[in-house]
Amino acid sequence: MTDRYSSGSASPDPPVWGSEADGRADPVENTLDLLQHELMLSGHHQRIQSSAPAILQRFFAGEIDLDVELGRRFSNAPLMAQIALRPADPGTASRGTAELMTQDKGASLIVDFNKITGVLELSYTLGSMLTLRFTLSNLPEVDRRRWLELMRREQGIAFLWSRARWERDYMIFVVRKYNIHAYAFSPNGIEAAVRMTPEVLRAYLDWLEGFWF
Repeated sequence: MTDRYSSGSASPDPPVWGSEADGRADPVENTLDLLQHELMLSGHHQRIQSSAPAILQRFFAGEIDLDVELGRRFSNAPLMAQIALRPADPGTASRGTAELMTQDKGASLIVDFNKITGVLELSYTLGSMLTLRFTLSNLPEVDRRRWLELMRREQGIAFLWSRARWERDYMIFVVRKYNIHAYAFSPNGIEAAVRMTPEVLRAYLDWLEGFWF
């Protein structure tokens, strides 16, 4: 299959996404177009097959369905069914923390936001034993606004990353009507995943938007 970003004359086949089976291809095409535009803006479209992680190489080459592949790799991610926000209303606060938890509090995702620096720190914690931390910074305003719009769709995939793309920590979200997956990746080979309920997602998005804008 021809690479979507190939300079050849053949018409490339776009990657097949799960939602195409439902007959709703417009969100899929829109998302692919957005990703293509983002990669061209940062110059990464020329380096996909040489520097991107293997799973992204295969995705952009049209070899895999990304949400299905990630679902296989993280088939039993813990479900975040509760959320605690500090402060509950961002208002004029310069810092805040969102704590997403499982019902038994055995696993959590803690998001610390610094409005002064614009840095998001995400801590994926299992029990009281292990924490994997990811840092997202230098997120352009236009990309943040677009990400919020994509996350409020009934279904789809949304990338949250800086102009450094996969060269820095980044996230991939898979949104479904009753189940949302949040995957985090580091260029050092560290990966983590959680699921969250739609109610938790809505509360988190509203809180984060209050800090961002």
